[in-house]
Amino acid sequence: MRKKGMGMKKVLIVFLLLLVVAAGVVYRYRYEIFQVSAESIIMRNLPPYVTVNRIVFDLENRILKVRDLGIRNPEGYSNKFLARIDEITCRYRMKGRNILDGIEVTEIVAERPVIRIERLRDGRINVNEMGRVMELVKPAVIEEEEAPEKAEPVQRIKRFVEKIPFRRSISDLIKLTDTVDIKRGEVIFLDRAVSLAPHRLTFENINGKLVLGLSDDYREVLSIASRGRGFVNGDPTQRIDWVISHDPTARELTMSNRYEVRDVDIIQFRPYYDEHSPIIIHRGRFSGSLVFDFDHGNIGSMNTLVLKGLWFEVKEGRRGAASWQAAVIPDVIRYLQSRPGELTFDFKIKGTMKEPRFYPGPHVKRAIQRLAVEKIAEALAGPEEAAKEGAQPVKTDIEKVVDLLKDLF
Repeated sequence: MRKKGMGMKKVLIVFLLLLVVAAGVVYRYRYEIFQVSAESIIMRNLPPYVTVNRIVFDLENRILKVRDLGIRNPEGYSNKFLARIDEITCRYRMKGRNILDGIEVTEIVAERPVIRIERLRDGRINVNEMGRVMELVKPAVIEEEEAPEKAEPVQRIKRFVEKIPFRRSISDLIKLTDTVDIKRGEVIFLDRAVSLAPHRLTFENINGKLVLGLSDDYREVLSIASRGRGFVNGDPTQRIDWVISHDPTARELTMSNRYEVRDVDIIQFRPYYDEHSPIIIHRGRFSGSLVFDFDHGNIGSMNTLVLKGLWFEVKEGRRGAASWQAAVIPDVIRYLQSRPGELTFDFKIKGTMKEPRFYPGPHVKRAIQRLAVEKIAEALAGPEEAAKEGAQPVKTDIEKVVDLLKDLF
């Protein structure tokens, strides 16, 4: 009986020792266990249009880092990805006691994102076609190699977690804030519809905010908005600030754009204005406000610019004048020629994207009216009468009428 009791005691001691060893192993690898289990669960439930290299948790500081995130382009576009982001840092709080209860992301910072907006020759735009990629591609996960001394226990845990059946969606696991802070980003526009060779524009060193409206299951982008600033084509002297909102669910382009620009080279945008311009611009810079609103392909635009150093020539046969009212073209050209150093030029755009119509703005209209009065004055003014020495010249009745017209306009 005594031997039997001693045997039971030894079994209990061994069992306790095993518990202590197990507890020590769990404690030793507690962060790795959480890291591997959390990463595996999230990776397995990512939307199919998203690829990720690593997801790393900093439990003590409640920070999650997503490394090398990609958003796939629809088929038919030149680049595999619509967007790539070097690193996303998310601050979060736990919904419960463990990862299975989910987390709520309270802040997102995207470091060095590169977004590629592309328009094809037939007018299709990749950001408008994101719905087509949602269910087509299985996410590709690139795994980093573990150091030999850490690989075995961590990989065992990972293989165990991957065998656990898990049917919850990514939206059940993670609640996202809709706002992303962008640091040192870049937007690349590649337009194949405006010229034979693809026209490329970049906005670099972007800092701002991106607001994404997502569906409940995070599988559809319902709205996009952005506010920020950056450099045009990487030139720090060419600054641009913007406020943009876009409805990617609309069949035709539905978008609101507000730009404040400073000292930007006009020539970079030649493919967009040349078809609708009665002049060939060889040199010039502009600053001011640009407003482009698109409502299912219809344009509403009001723009006020200060042009500096404008050098241009009139197109032969007034090519490009078809988008303007024919009667105002000579007066607009005279106004542009009147102040080659610096002038204010405002204009409106209405109509559709395929057939836009251009109109002079209030400032240009007033300037044209003043030029018309000056022209009338030149035609009506007769020979000047010699004024007596020390006396002011006497104005004729016609000159008085011309002065009155000038004051009126």
